[in-house]
Amino acid sequence: MTQNLNDAGAAALPPVSEADRQNLPRGADQFMWTAEQKLVAHRNMHVLFPSQVIRAGAPVYPLPQGTQIDVDYKHRGVRYNIDSYMAANDATGLLVLKNGERVVERYTRGNTEHTLWASRSMGKSITSTLVGMAVKDGFIKSVDDPVSRYVPELTGTLYEHVTLRQCLQMVSGVPYTEDYLDPTSDVFPLQACTVGNQAGCFLQFLVNLASRDNGFITPPGSVFNYSSADSVLNGLVLERATGVVPPAYIEEKLWRHFGMESNSYWNMEAEDGSAFTASGYGATLRDYGRFGLFILNGGVLPDGTQTLPDTWLADAVSPSEASLQASQPYGFQWWLHEYGNVLSTKAGAVDPSSPELPPIRPRGSETMFYALGSSGQTIAINPAENVVIVKWAVWEKPTPDRGRYDDAALFAAIIDALH
Repeated sequence: MTQNLNDAGAAALPPVSEADRQNLPRGADQFMWTAEQKLVAHRNMHVLFPSQVIRAGAPVYPLPQGTQIDVDYKHRGVRYNIDSYMAANDATGLLVLKNGERVVERYTRGNTEHTLWASRSMGKSITSTLVGMAVKDGFIKSVDDPVSRYVPELTGTLYEHVTLRQCLQMVSGVPYTEDYLDPTSDVFPLQACTVGNQAGCFLQFLVNLASRDNGFITPPGSVFNYSSADSVLNGLVLERATGVVPPAYIEEKLWRHFGMESNSYWNMEAEDGSAFTASGYGATLRDYGRFGLFILNGGVLPDGTQTLPDTWLADAVSPSEASLQASQPYGFQWWLHEYGNVLSTKAGAVDPSSPELPPIRPRGSETMFYALGSSGQTIAINPAENVVIVKWAVWEKPTPDRGRYDDAALFAAIIDALH
């Protein structure tokens, strides 16, 4: 076990239970974690990896309890309610907010309202939102700036002329592979930076990645390629532009002032290093829901302060042409359920492993977008229905094809039940 928080930081987060402490897996082995190991690890990532505490502030933004709902729907020939869905799909937490009220809140397998659960790649959507704040604050002039303007160490690499917009949309053109089951994939050395306790590891990884001669050039903007490298670079641009690491920036800009209920954390490459902005966030179920409400409400704080540029959220959920061509509508680190006549193969609109099955289109699906993380983490935002859904899970496989489609069936049933 790696304990990287100082005494004050450790005291600011929930203690690790004795049962969990005895069963903590090694951080370096995370791509091999079983579902049971993920269950323990995902609620204790702040002790497995270097972390920085993000402090909440009073008063707490209220999430009043509304009329509670359940569902009764048939999917793949099986009838489900919420509890049976959660049991069948290894879900460990579910929160549904309708008009800002809690109409579903469930925890399983030892999780509680105090559990800080790993975001996985939902952290990418949090990072992109902070980039928007930095544009609003004037730290970043434009998302059309080349990333090398802020990270000059990338001059002379394939990233030199890539824009921040292209990194946000994952169309940088920099060759990168992300296969959690292939030890030769680029995501393995990237992930190694989270356990090496070496400041500057992320930057060196990006320089090495973008300096390779792969024998071909992919023009920036031309191909959508899911890349946590691009997301880490978004964080480095944010850090260089603002002069503070992302955990400090989100604490000051959002966590203390929106009324989050609990402290959160962000995993780092080292205590004095950069944040793992492709992943690595940890928060309670309710506070992930509050983040969803913050986005749903246009990036406005409770005191009326607008934290994002006027057109930011519209731009953030406008997919690149390259992602549409890939049938995976993707904006600024947000997945869209659908766009035009393109139904997402990644966000659950269709099941790519069973193309004969009908598409799932919840009410308001044309407005629906997601922060998604591996092993089943989800923040779903449906502006047309004024609904936010947060779901935690411990899927055995990081990205099973059918899992998102099964989630979409639940989400559609929930939204129907609210009518």
